[in-house]
Amino acid sequence: MGNNMRTIQGFTFLEMVIVMIISSLLLTIGIPGFTALIKGNRLLNVGSSIQTSLMFARSQSVSLMSYVTVCPLVGNSCSNNWINGLDIFIDNDQDQVLGVNDTKLKAADPFNNLDTLVFPTSSVTFTPDGQITGSASLFRYCTDEERIAVSIAFSGRAKIVTDEDFTDCL
Repeated sequence: MGNNMRTIQGFTFLEMVIVMIISSLLLTIGIPGFTALIKGNRLLNVGSSIQTSLMFARSQSVSLMSYVTVCPLVGNSCSNNWINGLDIFIDNDQDQVLGVNDTKLKAADPFNNLDTLVFPTSSVTFTPDGQITGSASLFRYCTDEERIAVSIAFSGRAKIVTDEDFTDCL
């Protein structure tokens, strides 16, 4: 006697609906946390990028025994529009202008235009011994919800600062 029963493979409609419901619940719960994770990582990346640029400029000033300026260039002059990114150049005449006798070391990568990056002056200049001209200050980067800062000491040392240490980006 032969077996006339067929083996049916696959999922029933009810099983598919249950899987879809569970999947949508997991996505609904997980997406907001994932978005916050991405925003936090982006903020930390920006802070690290600013810190790395400042450390690079300091290193170059000591290695090359030259004045090195960090600023957002508009044309060949430093501006206060820091969201355009940090250009780094050897500033032989210390005038915050990329002139014919100066050498550009690094071109700026712009930051997100929806965010804010402020610094009290239009440039940071490192001396041949690695210190900065002027006084210690704070780069402040803010999104609509979060903020991070990079402090730069007179000695030229740059470090990331948490948002508890400053209140806004104004």
